[in-house]
Parts: sequence; structure tokens; C-alpha cells
Amino acid sequence: MAQASASLKAVIFDLDGLAVDSEPVHVEAWRRAVEGLGRRFDPSWIGPYFGQPVSATAAGLARKLGVDADELRTRRDHAFAELSSGGIPPREGLLESVRRLREAGLRTGLVTSGTRDYARAVLDALRGEHGIEFDVVVTRDDVRNPKPDPEPYLRAAELLGEDPASCAVLEDAPTGVESAKAAGMAAVAVPNEHTGGLDFSKADSIQPDLIGAVEWLLARG
Repeated sequence: MAQASASLKAVIFDLDGLAVDSEPVHVEAWRRAVEGLGRRFDPSWIGPYFGQPVSATAAGLARKLGVDADELRTRRDHAFAELSSGGIPPREGLLESVRRLREAGLRTGLVTSGTRDYARAVLDALRGEHGIEFDVVVTRDDVRNPKPDPEPYLRAAELLGEDPASCAVLEDAPTGVESAKAAGMAAVAVPNEHTGGLDFSKADSIQPDLIGAVEWLLARG
């Protein structure tokens, strides 16, 4: 069994697009919302907002399209609820990743720009269907400043009772990487099909999957 060095105490996961395969659902929900308002939708418009709260995406798209942000957000939320009613599957390797980290004596956390209610629903499903659980969870409702501000990851370190320097972060979006680095943490990027073309130059490492990311962290210590 691999053991982490004394310097690494905890690993913190992002939720959407990293722990669960939700990005395709988010993109489709935005498509339905935008086209429902009679506008053309380009999936590339969503890229800069991955890792940020839904409100930020709604505001940005509304400005771009000349539509009401509240109406756009309402349509998106309705579409997302329909699309995710059957649950959101975990990303490949999540269960194994969490298991390996626990076997190495590390604690795990999760930080999301999603709301507390959304995170609770997703995490309850992960726990019930796959036995996946995290030691601490920080949501958009738990902080004043969302990613890319460091506050969400600093809050997670506080709840874990660890120095930020002894924590590492797994992220699928540059916004999250920026947040983690600003918090003084190592950041490993694990891009998905929607974020693979974005700029991850601030990450300490870019890995193809969660297992590779965990192996890199355990080897690095």
C-alpha cells in the first residue's frame, strides 16, 4: 500500500466535471435555456465559466446575448433539473481514487461552486450508490467569494484542520486551479472533454484521469 509523505495530509476534489460527469448536462441545460429565448447557442461560450457559479455564467451569457439574466437562469435551472433527474454518474476512477487516498492515510475534501442543496443531492447519490464520501464539503453557500478566489479552498483546509500547504487539489477547470494555487496548494488538472482545450499552465501537473492524478500526488508526496 502506497503511503503519502508527511508533507501531504489531504486531497480536495472539485465536484462538477471532476468528481461527477456533469459538464455535458450543464452544457445541454444552457443550450436549452439559450435557444428557448430564441438565440443561437455556441458551446464554446461556456468554457470560460467552468468552475464558476451558475449566476456568473447566466450574467455573462445574458450580457453577450442581450437577454434577461434571471429568465435565462430560471430556464437553465429547469432544464438542468430535468436532465439530472436520473442522477449524475461519477467520473471514471473516482471510487478507486478516494480509496487509494484513504489507504495512504490522507483525508479528502470536496469544494464546489454549486449550491449546498445541489451538492447534497449529488453527494447523497454518490454515497448511497457507490459508497463514496468526503470528510468535508464546501459549497458556494459556505463562502463569500467563489473560485477563482482562494476562499473556498482555504475554508476546506480550515475544516480539515490542515495547513493549506499540506493540501492538494484536483480540478478540471482553470478557474479552480487558480483558486487552489492562490490558496497555497498544489493543483493537479484533470481536464474533461469540455475543458481539455483550456489553459492549465498554472497547474503543477496535468493528468489524463483521476487515477493518474492520485498516483502523481502519492509519488510526489
